[in-house]
Amino acid sequence: MARSHRADEPRASDDTSGLGEAATPRSRFRAFASFVLLVGSVLYVGCVLWDQRRELLHAFELSPLALVALFVLMGVSHAQRTYEFTYMLGRLGVREPFADGFWLTGAGFLLNHLPFNVGLVMRAAVLKRDHALPYASYLALVMVNALVNLAVAALLGLASVVFTEPFQSAVGWPLIAAFALVLAAATGAIFLPLSRLPFGDGFVGRRLRLLAKGVSLIRGNGFGFVLLATLGLTKVVGAAFRMWICFRLLGADVSPLTAALLASATIVFSLVNLTPGNLGLREVAMAAISTLLGSSYAIGLAAASIDRVVLLAYTVATGVPGLSLLRRRGPFRADPSR
Repeated sequence: MARSHRADEPRASDDTSGLGEAATPRSRFRAFASFVLLVGSVLYVGCVLWDQRRELLHAFELSPLALVALFVLMGVSHAQRTYEFTYMLGRLGVREPFADGFWLTGAGFLLNHLPFNVGLVMRAAVLKRDHALPYASYLALVMVNALVNLAVAALLGLASVVFTEPFQSAVGWPLIAAFALVLAAATGAIFLPLSRLPFGDGFVGRRLRLLAKGVSLIRGNGFGFVLLATLGLTKVVGAAFRMWICFRLLGADVSPLTAALLASATIVFSLVNLTPGNLGLREVAMAAISTLLGSSYAIGLAAASIDRVVLLAYTVATGVPGLSLLRRRGPFRADPSR
């Protein structure tokens, strides 16, 4: 059933430019550059793993139980994202059953491995079709949720670096600076009185206006930020367990703090989405960080690749049924200008 809206609530036409930019020459160039970067990074990862295959095969210990544990942890993370998704919709007055939200988030995560954030566009289009929900309202809460996750990950990453012993200045201080910068930017964007700032009509102004709207919705009773922060904390813990399992499969023993640091860096790095799903780039970044922490570059790259393979398998296993169920719910237009 369609939900009624207040007169001052932005309609879909208010923010369609952010979603419907796929047809512009600039967006086509960005898609081409992203594709080239994707192919190059994946080929680089493949070449490194192939060159180091003897070392990796010697170290690799296949454990079906560990692979099952990784798959289960992917499911837990998916359930967390679904709860976030349905909670945010509830703040907008939209009731989406958890099961439907589960399949919708699965389909969206699968499509996010395509250019132009197709998964985000698809979810927004489905919500507009089924609940008459404006794109602006949905994107506002998505932005706030992403910033809360970044802030929590940066805080835990900062703590992991500080409490890691022995502290290595050459590695520790740059990581501390990076995490502190992300934490300050994320918390500032959330808690500063953005609604009092003058917004222009440019890209940044429109995004800040959306962010201010989302903050006002979540800030309502204070419980929203606590809930999102708690879910963000459990995400980092789950990702840390995944990192620990992946390194153990390769015979590398990493401490819980190191695993938490790698997990935090993974979430923070998602801020820079240069390729669909950061495919290839995330693996290289994790290998570089693990090298700084004293591990082998090839081991770090292989551990991140194991996590990626299981993640892709889970994404396909849940995304394809999700897309099938969405088609049964009826057709929708992914063009936000309509």
